[in-house]
Amino acid sequence: ATLAGGCCPGASHNRFAYNEAGQVRIRAGLPIYECNSRCRCGAECPNRVVQRGIRYDLCIFRTGDGRGWGVRTLQRIRKNSFVMEYVGEIITSEEAERRGQVYDRQGATYLFDLDYVEDVYTVDAAHYGNISHFVNHSCDPNLQVYNVFIENLDQRLPRIALFATRPIRAGEELTFDYNMH
Repeated sequence: ATLAGGCCPGASHNRFAYNEAGQVRIRAGLPIYECNSRCRCGAECPNRVVQRGIRYDLCIFRTGDGRGWGVRTLQRIRKNSFVMEYVGEIITSEEAERRGQVYDRQGATYLFDLDYVEDVYTVDAAHYGNISHFVNHSCDPNLQVYNVFIENLDQRLPRIALFATRPIRAGEELTFDYNMH
């Protein structure tokens, strides 16, 4: 799928990241450039996926095995579909270091390093965020992290999008690997 020359992947010399169904088709580690306010396309452009927000019914629940809260999907999710964005307060890595020591003493952390090109900023979802704050870690996760650029093209400040690594059944817990790069 190639878009008119003015759309963002073409403008940034990158492959179009999504297929017609909005599923990511590039490997993890490669950046996703979505169309933004400078593009001539409309809201229904197939290159506007993450910016449309969460499209699935998700539910926070108490895990049965002492991992605290978790998130499950109430609907089937197709492989490579966008599920949610990891959002929070953007802070410097120095501030993250300071807060991290406090969080370690409390036994929980919600820090996500934005280290796509260099480790300058961190997302802290402890006080500001969305449902992604409750997603647990797994070494065999069903969500994969992608770095997405929409309005802001500063490579030190990607948006963190979570996509399904495989088909996910309704009722299944959503997880990602906290150590994934």
